[in-house]
Amino acid sequence: VFMRTCIYYTMAFKSTHHAVAAAKYLSGIINVSVMPTLRSISASCGISLRIEEEDLEKLKDALKMRPDIAENSSLYKADGENVSPIEYN
Repeated sequence: VFMRTCIYYTMAFKSTHHAVAAAKYLSGIINVSVMPTLRSISASCGISLRIEEEDLEKLKDALKMRPDIAENSSLYKADGENVSPIEYN
């Protein structure tokens, strides 16, 4: 059974094209959900991906194969009301 927690990661994108490409690529590797970008994240096209906490390392490994996605997105850790940027490296 897939359980969601209060702590998760979200990827915000420079364009809808990059969001769709990332969702297609990552959905074969990890559990991703398309979601609206959190209000506290200002620089974005409005579409984000939710990544569960246990998939962070798989996400980082997957993005090494697709640097174009990493270059056109930002990663954030969401912990309740607190949202903070995270580096991919």
